[in-house]
Amino acid sequence: MTISVIIPALNEENYIAQTLSQLQSIPGNFEVIVVDGGSADSTMAIVAGFKDIQLISSPKGRAVQMNKGAALAKGDILLFLHADTILPHNAYAAIRSHLEKSGNIGGSFYLKLDKAHPLLRFFTWCSKLSFEFFTYGDQGIFMRKTVFHAIGGYKLLPFMEDVEIQKRLRRAGRFKKLDAAVTTSARRFEKTGTLKQLFLDVLLVAAYKVGVTPQRLKRFYKDHSGD
Repeated sequence: MTISVIIPALNEENYIAQTLSQLQSIPGNFEVIVVDGGSADSTMAIVAGFKDIQLISSPKGRAVQMNKGAALAKGDILLFLHADTILPHNAYAAIRSHLEKSGNIGGSFYLKLDKAHPLLRFFTWCSKLSFEFFTYGDQGIFMRKTVFHAIGGYKLLPFMEDVEIQKRLRRAGRFKKLDAAVTTSARRFEKTGTLKQLFLDVLLVAAYKVGVTPQRLKRFYKDHSGD
C-alpha cells in the first residue's frame, strides 16, 4: 500500500525542511508531492534539495493545490499534510491498520501544538473527538484515493474546505480519528494571542455551522504561511 502525502505550500521556508526530513525518516511506502502556490521565498529551492520528492506549481489556494496534487498521486491512500505539521513515527502503520478494517474510508490524527499552554492542552483534548467540527486540515486528513475521486475532491472554497469535505466523506463510509498525534506549529496562536485565536476559531466554526459562507468568513481569518 502506497500513501501519497500531498503538501500544499506557500512561503514555508521556515518549516518545510523539518516536515520533509521527518517524513522521510518514517518507515513505510510513501510518495511525497509538494504543491507550491507561488512562493516568493526559498520554499521551492528547499524542496528541490530533497531527493524523491515531487515538486509542482499551482495557482494559490489550498483546495486548488490539494486537488492538483491528488490528480498526480499514484498511491492508494491520499494524506493531506500542512507544511508546518510533523507526522508521528508510526503514521504509515496506523493509517494502514485503520484502512484495512472493513467500512473505514478515511480519518485523521489528533493535534498537538509545539507550544506549552493550558488552553492549548484543552485544544489538543478537543481534537481527539472524532467529529466534523473538531477535525481540521492541520490534523492530517487521509482517505482512500478511490473515495476522494468518487466524491469529487475538495470544493474550491477559500476557507473551511477541510470541514466541508468531511460532510461528504462521512456519508461515504466510516471516517475516524486515530489514537496518534501530529505536531503542528502554534504560530497562529503566538501571532494573534492564544485566547483571541481560540475565540476566533470557535466563532468562525459556529458561523459556518449556521450557514455563513466560507467566502465571508475568510475575511476574518488570516493565512499564517510565511510567519
